[in-house]
Amino acid sequence: MRTLTQSLKPVSLVGSGHGAATGRPYLSAEQLAALTPWSVGAIEKMVKRGVFVRGVHYFQPLGRRSRLIFKWEAVAAMIEGRPVHGDAQPVVDDSRVTALHSVPAKRTIDVEKATTDLQRLLG
Repeated sequence: MRTLTQSLKPVSLVGSGHGAATGRPYLSAEQLAALTPWSVGAIEKMVKRGVFVRGVHYFQPLGRRSRLIFKWEAVAAMIEGRPVHGDAQPVVDDSRVTALHSVPAKRTIDVEKATTDLQRLLG
């Protein structure tokens, strides 16, 4: 007689192929929540905080106000701490300039000239 644990086959939720664990390469937030320990609310927070990167982990094929579509392979790679395979590149939003891109190039400051200019303005 076989016990229940002997008759169960091991199942891996995190696969290395395109949607290997799910049978589907792309998932909604609800479907992703069913496969991971995260709730839909936690997934939405991870999107807002930048943990999930647009164009790598999720897509919005119908525009910014459309439903999020998650790529299982990229999410699984993030969970396992391995790089995403393929040529996945984050989607750059041209309408928003990030602080990283707006940092001016480093330059040297002439302290004596700045001091003279400040004294002239103050005095």
